[in-house]
Amino acid sequence: MSSLLTALSPLNLVYMLAGTVLGILIGAAPGLGPVFALAILLPMTYSMSATSSVIFLSAVYGACCYGGSISSILLNTPGTPGNVATCFDGYPMTRRGEAGRALGISTTASLVGGLFGVAAFALLGNALAQLSLKIGAAEYFLLAVAGLCLVALAAKGNALKGIIMGGLGLMLTFIGRSVVTGDKRFTFGTVYLEDGLQFIPIVIGAFALAQALVLVNEKGAMSAADSKVSGVMAGTKEVFKFPVPLVRSSVLGTIIGIVPGLGINAASFITYVVEKNAAKDKDTFGEGNTKGLIAPQTAIGAVTSSALIPAFALGVPGSSSAALFLSALSIHGIQTGYSFYSKNGDMVSTIIWGMLLAQFAFAILGLLGAKYFAKITEMPNSLLVPLILMLSVVGAYATRRQIMDVAVMLAAAVIGYCLERNKFPLSCLILGLILGSLAEDNYCRAMRLSGGSWSIFFTRPISFALIIIIVVCFAWPLLKKLFNRKQTAG
Repeated sequence: MSSLLTALSPLNLVYMLAGTVLGILIGAAPGLGPVFALAILLPMTYSMSATSSVIFLSAVYGACCYGGSISSILLNTPGTPGNVATCFDGYPMTRRGEAGRALGISTTASLVGGLFGVAAFALLGNALAQLSLKIGAAEYFLLAVAGLCLVALAAKGNALKGIIMGGLGLMLTFIGRSVVTGDKRFTFGTVYLEDGLQFIPIVIGAFALAQALVLVNEKGAMSAADSKVSGVMAGTKEVFKFPVPLVRSSVLGTIIGIVPGLGINAASFITYVVEKNAAKDKDTFGEGNTKGLIAPQTAIGAVTSSALIPAFALGVPGSSSAALFLSALSIHGIQTGYSFYSKNGDMVSTIIWGMLLAQFAFAILGLLGAKYFAKITEMPNSLLVPLILMLSVVGAYATRRQIMDVAVMLAAAVIGYCLERNKFPLSCLILGLILGSLAEDNYCRAMRLSGGSWSIFFTRPISFALIIIIVVCFAWPLLKKLFNRKQTAG
């Protein structure tokens, strides 16, 4: 009880609300994301206590990841790279005049996933962290392969186009220096390409700016005036009509979160594709399907909390965001690792309560502000298109401050526009971009560890289990067809 009272102290509540507001605002700005938010706000924690700093940063982190869904839903402009999958069904809802409903679904799904992740952090932190230590290069490679196998499932009615786009995304990851060998590949003598093609400019161009090109030819506004902000509470209630997708995405998001190196990007895409494959109405995904919005947002909420498990329990940051959390603790002389939970029991309890309250903070502010956020859909396209263009340029340039990133964004916009008009699934391209480097780097590491032998993939229990899962996923559609034929014949 004392831990709860500490978390509810006036000062900590002020820090929590401030972090929530700042996180939502930064998250909604395209291209910035949680790492940027945590990096620029970390100096503010120097004068705070260790507990207050973690509560503040947790609020910033969770709210930022949620805030990215706002621009994703309203403008088809991912606020953070992890919110790309939110665009797939969130934006079509906006185009139908259901922006309020979409924001209600997104906010509530993020809250449910966040609560699940906090529960995992509180109840299973040490155990899950120990499990994450058993995942090596072989397991990472097979996890990436499993994700890449999903590209065909992510395609809407055309597996071949999905495979082509996934392969294109995979090929783009080969540009630049190899992380393993350092060799230059497909750089064409340019210094810019030595670092590879950057993810954020491609995403902003392919989704946000490509959509602006669509709006150029349309008159009026995106949403009708009489429907632009309706349905916020209806969307909130609608989420609980789908308990299975909620639980499934929460579990997957939590598991992916504790695996260092995967993170929000992979979690949102993988849960989206899994949910689409499990749905009976998979043909409506990408057209404003409720489950298609619930899945990625629930996973994002779960990841924001579960990703801190290996960081706190093992002192192993699985992401840049987690590393910044560890920096905040180290500033205050707190050492993370195996003894963190046992030596800092009161602090851990207070942090958990603070993380829990932070989830409700961004959810309440998100629901209260939804009708104001959705007003952007009332703007005439003649004003909206320049706004999207401005946000896109700023988002592409802000991360590294290189004008070539803007050029890549413009190229991605044109290519993305052409591909979308010809029904090529951009989701598969992005999934290939996310998992390509992970697969290549860990395959090379696994081969070095095994002396070039493929036995490493079969002799480790987790990797062998992943191989079985991959085979089953490939075989399941065929087995399902055979089963249906037998039933029909019978």
